Formats: sequence, C-alpha cells, structure tokens
Amino acid sequence: MEKYRKDEYNRRRNITPKIYRKGNMFMKKKVLIIAVVVVIAILGIAGANIAMNNKKSGAMVVQASTITKEDIESHIQSTGTIFSMDKRDVTSDVEEKIKKIYVQKGDKVENNQVLLELDATDIFYRIKDSKLRLSIENEGLKQLEEEGSKEFEIQLSNAKIRYEEAKNTYEINTKLYEKGIIANQEFEKSKDDMDQLYNEYLLAEDRLNNSNHNNEITIQKQKIELARIEVEKLEKELQNYTIKSPIEGTIVDTNISESGIIKSHVILMSIQDLEHLEIVLDINEYDASKIEVGDPVEITGDSFEDKVYEGEIKYVGSIAKTSEQGNDNVVEVKVDIKNSDEFLKPGFSAKVDILTDKKTDALSVPYESIFTKKGGEKVIFTVSDEGIVKEHTIKTGIGSDFTIEVIGDIEEGSSVILNPTEEIKDGDQVIADKVI
Repeated sequence: MEKYRKDEYNRRRNITPKIYRKGNMFMKKKVLIIAVVVVIAILGIAGANIAMNNKKSGAMVVQASTITKEDIESHIQSTGTIFSMDKRDVTSDVEEKIKKIYVQKGDKVENNQVLLELDATDIFYRIKDSKLRLSIENEGLKQLEEEGSKEFEIQLSNAKIRYEEAKNTYEINTKLYEKGIIANQEFEKSKDDMDQLYNEYLLAEDRLNNSNHNNEITIQKQKIELARIEVEKLEKELQNYTIKSPIEGTIVDTNISESGIIKSHVILMSIQDLEHLEIVLDINEYDASKIEVGDPVEITGDSFEDKVYEGEIKYVGSIAKTSEQGNDNVVEVKVDIKNSDEFLKPGFSAKVDILTDKKTDALSVPYESIFTKKGGEKVIFTVSDEGIVKEHTIKTGIGSDFTIEVIGDIEEGSSVILNPTEEIKDGDQVIADKVI
C-alpha cells in the first residue's frame, strides 16, 4: 500500500523511477575501465620485457631488404635538339641579275635540280670573243709552219753528209794503219777531218733550231695555249649562271626576288633533308663514358604528342667541351632517328632514353645497402634468421634506377642491411626490420 502511494505520487509529478537504469550504466562503465587498465598493463609489461631483452642482448635494430634476382637495365636520360643530317646554304659565285626562278619555299627538290638561272648575256659574248681569238691564233701558226726555214735545213743536210763521209774515211784508215799500209800522218789527218766536220754539223743544227722562224712558231703555240685556256675558263664560269641544288631535300628558306640582282656569296636559299634527322645531345663526362655507338635509344617529346620513336647512337665525341652553363664538362653525342616522319622537325627538343647495358637474372640489391670502406673496398652486410651479421666483399655490375648488380659470395633471398655504418661489424647481433 505504501509502495503504491509512492508510485502514484511520482506518476502525478511526471517523474519516472530511474534507479534501475542508472545502475546498469554504472556497471557497464566500470567493466570498460577495468578492461582498458588490463590491456595497458599487458602492453606495458610486454614492452618492458622487449626493452629488457634488447638491453640485455645489446642488439641494434636495422632496416633490411632482400637480395633478389632480376633483369636489370641501365639507362641514361637526356634532352637534345633535332637537326637535319644534311643541310646546305645555296649561294652564287657571280653577281648578276636573276633571269628565272624555278622553285619556292617549301618545295622538295632533287640533287642537281635547277633552282634558278642568271642572265648570261655578257658571258656568252665573252665566250664567243675568246673562241674567235683562238681561231685567229691557230691560223697564224699554220702560216708560219708553211713558210719554213729552207736555207738552214739545206745547210744542216749538207753538213751531215760531209760528216758521215769523213767518219767513213776515218774508220777505213784505222784498219789500214793497224796493218801498216798507211803512215801515221795520213791516219791523224783523217781523224782531224772527221772531228772538224762533226763540229760543223752541230753548228748547222744549232742555227736551224735557234733561227727566228722557229722562235716565232714556239711563241705562236704559246699564244694558242693561252687562248684555249681562256675559252675553257669562260665555259666553266658559264655553269655558275645555272644554280642547282647540292642535295635532295626541302627548301626551308629563301632570300631572293624575281627581278632582283644577287650578290656573290650571299645565301639565296637554305635546303635541308627533312627525312633523315638526328638528335644532338650534350652528355656529362661521367655518363658519356658508358655510351657506345650502336646503343638503342627511345625518343619522346612534348612537341610530337604521344609518339615514341626508335633511334641508335651513331656518334660519341672524342673530346669534351665546357657546357653552355660553364660549370660542367660535356661530350657531344648524336642519335640517328630510325623511323622519322612528318611530325618530327628540325629545331624540336627531344627526350632520349639510352639503354647502355642489360643483364638477366642478376643478383641485385638497393644502392643504399652498399658500404664503401676507406680503401675503396665495397661490402654489404647480410643478416641470418638468428640476427647474426655477415660481411661480404663484393663487386658491382650494371645498375638500374633503384638497384644495382652485386657479384660475390652471396645468395638470393638473403636479408641485406640498408644504410650500413662503420658501427656494424661481422658477427654482430641485430634485429632486422624488413623493408618491402
């Protein structure tokens, strides 16, 4: 009865008994707090135990990776400029008025194709005049040869006959003198006669050769040679009045007008072979030593969208030069573009990826696992399953962007310490924290 009254009293005052719910909430919070305390205690004890163990063992915590077998490629990236492999500037050797222009900018031309002609009126007259003078000189020589020098020729002929008779007499007297048939005086006289007539023969020959008539013929022949040379010179010069293309290519620039007069050795046109292109690079001296003629190249660039071209190293400079910035030594390298098309143009910049070396199934480690000693010896440190460190002397091979080939007494799958220091020694106990 008493309880009913209390309930009725509370209902009228709009108060609901909450003593039972309040008790439930309190119990839940109490249980949660106890659970958290237990977990913290367990973690604290575990951490303390680990710390105590590490402290007792003196083990160093190191980061480690895994020695793996992989296919390694060594690449060098650079940026260069595209150039035509053959480009020529067309000039004129003579100053003359233009007669006819056969091509314009953008035209494709063949080797030796006529590009323009110059007015050759003046040189045609000069050639005609020189040929006429050559003809006159030839006629003059003909007349001189017909006149001849009969008197000197007759004198030479008579002198030759007298000498030969005296010579014959001397030879007969020599045989008679040896047999004792004639006296010595007669023999000596025949010898003197022969010698005298021989001298007269030589003088007659000399008079003929040195006569004014022969000199005139010699001079006339020289005049003819000069006239002939002049004709050849002018005919060769005439070829300069027809200007031809020195190569097969495309006219990329012109500097002429239809009615203008051109000056000698001034550039009239520029022709480039746009189908055979190359890329010129400046490679730093360290990387240049790794590049060889024939290395394959992958070519990309912002100017030719998503296209990828194939190339090949065709030239590596034999000397280094200072870079444009002036702080590095660089070597000129040229790349032959194998599959050039209309999208590539001289002057474009190009990105190149040069494959300098590759190897399959190479044992490799991250670069940061290699430690170089003071004497230059390279080593790595592996960690066994028990945490024991072992030092390995190694040699390095080819390297990729992130890993490098190592050669030595090592095995695939071994754990290798990253960023080793001088503090790590062979036989040390460590705790390896594997890095993926």
